[in-house]
Amino acid sequence: MDQAKNTKTAMASTAPAQYYIGLMSGTSLDGVDGVIVDQQCQQVIAQTYQPYDDSLKQSLRQLTQSGQTSLANLADVDISVASVFANTALALLRKSDISANQIIAIGSHGQTVFHQGGCYSMQIAHGALIAEQTGITTVADFRMQDIAAGGQGAPLTPIYHQHLLSEQSGVVINLGGIANITQITTDQVIGFDTGPANTLLDNWTQRIKLQDYDRDGLWSRSGLVDQNLLNQLLADDYFQQQAPKSTGPEHFNIDWLSEYLTGNEAPEDVQRTLVELTAVSISAHIPTGVNVYLCGGGVHNAFLVERLAYLSPNSQIETTDELGIHADYVEAAAFAYFAKCTLNKQPSNLTAVTGAKQPRILGAIYEI
Repeated sequence: MDQAKNTKTAMASTAPAQYYIGLMSGTSLDGVDGVIVDQQCQQVIAQTYQPYDDSLKQSLRQLTQSGQTSLANLADVDISVASVFANTALALLRKSDISANQIIAIGSHGQTVFHQGGCYSMQIAHGALIAEQTGITTVADFRMQDIAAGGQGAPLTPIYHQHLLSEQSGVVINLGGIANITQITTDQVIGFDTGPANTLLDNWTQRIKLQDYDRDGLWSRSGLVDQNLLNQLLADDYFQQQAPKSTGPEHFNIDWLSEYLTGNEAPEDVQRTLVELTAVSISAHIPTGVNVYLCGGGVHNAFLVERLAYLSPNSQIETTDELGIHADYVEAAAFAYFAKCTLNKQPSNLTAVTGAKQPRILGAIYEI
């Protein structure tokens, strides 16, 4: 048995590099999604999820929501997050029985702690630390090159959604902390952040119920839409802006929500209204009669998905599982794809989406 195992390990270590790893953590600040994908970045070989511990979650929430920190604290959090990213990659190797030598590169999104589209974007989990801890060439910091070229730096994933759909038309919607939509036709790709998805829902649940999220949307089901509150929220300038546009929890956060609350609202009615805010702000951009593929953590909020389907009655709404990529891991796979593009010296931003003046090769390479 040991001899067979050693032989298998030896064969794996001498096998040619043929896979990519993608690592992603979104604005929900819950942990890291990781995938190993094939060379075409269309088939997931292995997938895993590594949660942040409670202390790191709290540090990230403080950092992203207050914007106040010291350089020493920022460095400590950066190192801690990078270790979780590296451990996620190592866990993938153990799970798949694939060796580090078989991985061409890691594409790491990192953890966004600040994003102001067209101005600046910061993702921690430094690529150099991930490369050193895994022994695998790592590509990271994908957003700033697009921003330097005049773009929003987000969303970047529409080019990968186009890759997944191949020659098909359709719509891909990522229900992360922030929602983004990609509209794909035979002659163009349009994509932008529509506004909040899970970020307000999760933060309101944390404030009122001391839980990380509203499981299946059960709490929100118990409430009623406060139409006056919903109208005020939808009047925010962001929803009136034309694309290209991007946003984040720097804008849509509890402080933003609190400005519209009188204090007399039932908490469950606020939660119900936030579901409607997400559903309405997304469905407004779903063309009639298209195939819609959902991904991201919001696919697990059954009530939110029901509301999207109700508001888009002429569209077929499914998940990206139908395209061959699990809905929880599309964005991780996307950053594996971006790493491939970077190493092949291919641009991976869509200027029509981000507003950059020219296509750019994105990401910084940390070679091993």
